[in-house]
Order: sequence, then C-alpha cells, then structure tokens
Amino acid sequence: DFQVSREQVQMYLESQAGVPWVTLNYIIAEVNYGGRVTDDKDVRLISAFLHRYFNEELLDDEYKLSPMEAYYAPKEGSLEEVREYIRGLPMDEDPQVYGLHSNAQITAQAQAARQFLDTVISVQPRMSSGGGGKKPEDLVTDMAAGFLERVPELMKKKDAHPETYKKTPDGGIVSLGVFHSQEMDRFNALVSRVKSTLVTLGQAIKGLVVMSAQLEEMYNSLLIQRVPPVWGEPVSYPCLKPLNSWFEDFLQRVEFVTLWLHDGPPRSYWVSCFYFPQGFMTCSKQVHARKTKIPIDALGFWTEPTEIADYKQAPAQEAGQNVHGLFVQGCGWSVSRREMEESEKAVLFVQLPVIYMRVVDRETMEKLTKDPGRYSCPLYKTSARKGTLSTTGHSTNFVAYFQLPSVEQDQGHWVRRGVALLCMLDD
Repeated sequence: DFQVSREQVQMYLESQAGVPWVTLNYIIAEVNYGGRVTDDKDVRLISAFLHRYFNEELLDDEYKLSPMEAYYAPKEGSLEEVREYIRGLPMDEDPQVYGLHSNAQITAQAQAARQFLDTVISVQPRMSSGGGGKKPEDLVTDMAAGFLERVPELMKKKDAHPETYKKTPDGGIVSLGVFHSQEMDRFNALVSRVKSTLVTLGQAIKGLVVMSAQLEEMYNSLLIQRVPPVWGEPVSYPCLKPLNSWFEDFLQRVEFVTLWLHDGPPRSYWVSCFYFPQGFMTCSKQVHARKTKIPIDALGFWTEPTEIADYKQAPAQEAGQNVHGLFVQGCGWSVSRREMEESEKAVLFVQLPVIYMRVVDRETMEKLTKDPGRYSCPLYKTSARKGTLSTTGHSTNFVAYFQLPSVEQDQGHWVRRGVALLCMLDD
C-alpha cells in the first residue's frame, strides 16, 4: 500500500501543474489503505490522519503537523538537511503526535497495568495455605449468599401500567411496548440464570450436588472478581465491568425496566441499559411514522443535547425521545454552551446531560447535516469499540451516530482525538 501510494504521488506531481490534494487524499486514504478496511469509522480515521499531511497549508513554512513544536514540514533544502531534521525528532512519541489528547497516555498505561494484573491473577493458586483468614470456599459462599439476597423478582406483564402496553387503533401494542416486552423477557432470563446458578453453587460447595465444570468456572470467577461466563453473553449483554460493579449495574438495569413496566413510559430513557438499543431507536421512529404517516425509511434522528442533568426533570417530547446515561471519551463537554470542548487534564470520561433524539424526515436531515459545526460521534456499548455483525445486521457494539455540537470547524480534529460516546464505563 505504501509503495503504490508513493508511486501515485510521484505520478500526479510530475504530470500535473498543481497538486491534486482532494484526489490524493481520496485515492490513498479510501482506496489504497481504506479499500481493505471494512469499518467505516476506521476509514474515516485514516482520512482524518492523512488530511493533516496532504493539504495546501503543508507548503507554508509555519505549518505544524501536530500541536508539538518539533513536528513540522522542514523548509526546502538538501536531502541531508531533511535527514538531519528527522534525526532531531524526539525519541519518545507523545500522544499529541497522532492527534490524541495527552490523557490518552493515562488510558494506555491503565490498560497495560490491567493486563499485567490479569496475568498475575491468572497464575495465583486457588487453594488457601493455612493462616487465620477465611478459606476460599467460605469467601465464595458468603459472596453467593449476598448476591442471592439482592437478586430481584421476575417482572410480570400483569403488573404493567396501562400506558406501557397501550393498544393501537388496529388492536396491536404500541411499538415501544413491544420493545419493552422483549427487553423484559431478556432480563427475566438473566435474573433466572443468576438466581439458579447462585443456588446451585451454594449446594455444590456444601457437597449436596456435583461441582460441574461450569460451576467450578463460576467458583473461580467469584474468587477473582470476574463475571462468571455462565452470566455472560448470549444470556447477558456486553459489559467489561468487574463482578461487583457488574452486579450493581445489573440491578439498576432491572430496576429501570421494572419502573417502566409499573409506571408507564418514562420521560427520558436510560438507553445504555437495553440489550438492543438499536431496537429502541427503530421503535421510536415507528411511533413517529405512524403518527405522521411518513415512511420509517425516510426518517432519521437528529440529536440535540440539553442542559438537563437530572433525567427526571426532562420534558415530554412530541417528535422523538429523551435519552440519558451516556459518557463521552476523548473530549470535554460544556453544559452551558451545549458543545464539545477539549478534555481537562486527567479527566478521561464525562457524563453527558439528557439528549433529545429528535425524529426528522430525510429532507430536514440533509439540511441539518450541512451544518459544519457538528461532529458525527459514534456510540458504542463498551469501551472495546469493536464488535461483529449479528444476525440482525447490526453490530454487537456500535449503536448509532450522534451529532454533537462542536466549536471546531474541522471535525477531523475530534476523529483524530478518538472521540466516542459510551453506554457504560469499565469500572
């Protein structure tokens, strides 16, 4: 790819009077390198990187290739002078060289430390060697009993609020009611799995039932504060939290879905808590489509951040839904100006206020997207930012794009920063 790109640059420079910046950016970023990249977010990142080096300002001696003073296009001179400039570049590469914020170094170091600790834990013995502390089986027994006491009861449709499964004129259930029913069934299955395995594990430790391979794996997971695989996907949702945090998050998710069941549709939805948030967005568009008689394929979401921090104070919306509980990584957020800003030092994540997801038609969406002050921000379920295509045609991690207001005219700045929305954090 590099050799082909180099030859193409030479060919265009020799055959044309001017430098075809747009052509070179497209051919190299989206054809030579991007042609084998299947993720559109990665192609966008390649283009944003290349644009820093392939633009008219590069010919200006004052142009900087990064915020750091050491990186710039050297002045016209001999080959030896260029080599001397290269030899003088810093040996330690700062994250800002790649367009990232300096906080990225903290993230990288935290990930390295986490991997190191995981390796150390994986080689630790699981048996106690005497002493006055509790035995491993006693620790697991106490943990399992504590979790079992807090496992909620199964949700039942008969307890539903009249508005939750409201009937449509043709006798069906409103779209959001269908979505809630599906989510409730998934959470009920997870609640049943958690409860039954905790009971069986307690019996296995006492010797009342056989300790199967699955139960032994669960036993070892509880000892090292990891979510047992038997509680993981596909019965559960993607999550990178340790065990205690996962369990607290699990209880909060079930509580939200239960409140929706008992009290009716909320004014703002904790979109992060759903197994399938893409389904929630589709159902929200269906509600608007039936109200306005506009085909659902001609509708889209335009996101409008608010200043409302308490989702319970969110106003009811006529054309769309309020959502909350999202975190932004890679930048800061100004609540008063309702726009993105540079991250504060050592602040890796910022929780956003309530966001109004306004349903608009295709023509309105095309007009709004022409606004240069908006960054198309990807929303992911977890910080892994990777997934696979499921049988529904949706990614198992990527959810949707949110249009966030930005003070920057070049939105490639935030692409290089790696700015993204997350449904949950890892701690």
